[in-house]
Amino acid sequence: MLPRLKSLNCLAGDGELIVSLDPKVRTRVADPDGQVLALLRLLQDGTRDAAQLASALRGRAPGLTEADVAAVLAQLDHLGWLEDAAAPQTFDTHDRERYFSNLAFFDAFTTLNVPREQPQARLRDAHVLVLGAGGLGSAVLMNLAGLGVGAVTVVDQDRVELRNFARQFTYTEAELGQPKAERVAQWLTAFDPTLRVEAFARRVESPDDVTALLRGSALSTLPDLVVSAIDEPDEVDRWVNEACVAAGVPFIRGGLAYTQGLYWSVDPGRSACRECLERHRERLATGIDREVVDRPRVLEQARVNRAIGPVTSVLGGLVSLEAMRFLTGLTAPVSLGRYQLVDFASDGRTTTDAWPADPDCPVCATAPARGTRAGRAARTAAA
Repeated sequence: MLPRLKSLNCLAGDGELIVSLDPKVRTRVADPDGQVLALLRLLQDGTRDAAQLASALRGRAPGLTEADVAAVLAQLDHLGWLEDAAAPQTFDTHDRERYFSNLAFFDAFTTLNVPREQPQARLRDAHVLVLGAGGLGSAVLMNLAGLGVGAVTVVDQDRVELRNFARQFTYTEAELGQPKAERVAQWLTAFDPTLRVEAFARRVESPDDVTALLRGSALSTLPDLVVSAIDEPDEVDRWVNEACVAAGVPFIRGGLAYTQGLYWSVDPGRSACRECLERHRERLATGIDREVVDRPRVLEQARVNRAIGPVTSVLGGLVSLEAMRFLTGLTAPVSLGRYQLVDFASDGRTTTDAWPADPDCPVCATAPARGTRAGRAARTAAA
């Protein structure tokens, strides 16, 4: 292992260093004799192991041992300042250039034991099933392709319409009337010829339909993740929940309620599921929400898609970022059994609303034992 200092800012003065890797975090390090700064400078090129670093520093500190340096390196690694310059390279020159920005972003989360190419490799090995290729779905698909996800299944029943173009940017007017699933699949393949894509132009009408999509892919035995961007019929969330929990496949649901964006997720056997939410709502109805159940509906709001381009872009980005958390295990998902609500009517701030897991939930009882696939192991380690 050859520890290398990540690119960071460091100010020196008054016997201390002020170091920042992330601009929002400043770390003060006591350095009255300049030994810490000397070590940081030696770490910049990543060509020395602990023994060589100790040897190079003994001119300043004759009693310094390799164990002393190793202890300091452990502290610097805990702060997230180090990476292993000797870590094996997974990608060739072309892919390192294509994923340059991704790898630079992963630098913020990697350590001596987690090289920056590891999360990218997990993304390349991942298969995501995306239900819906409309505003949110197409935005998610674009982001998944940019992240470098290796395989995508797209499902959508609709055809390209003129009204789509305010918020759906994978289609053109020349494609009016053509199946969205096929058109977005073509866009994805053109964007990344190595991306494995399959498309199904069909409607989801039951839990069995979702199960068939989970198990009927030619890309993998089961997808690593499902993103649901469909909101009709009304029962579809429960259908996706039932099928995914029984199969042990995590899923993220995104959508828009008037001017409020939302997303939430379920990890079978680990988080509360959608059925837990329904049971929770039934309990709430006996108290503060009783009138919603008791009073007749005399007017009903029309189902209108109000999403505009900026809304689908932001919400699609947030859902895709959550997908990245699931697939890489770099950090824990933020939406497990929890609504993430984005206020698009004002300043876009996010609030959260969690619901409890129900110990008697019949759907949760169908979740299989935790799998051993690489992506799920990564999530377990991160949780």
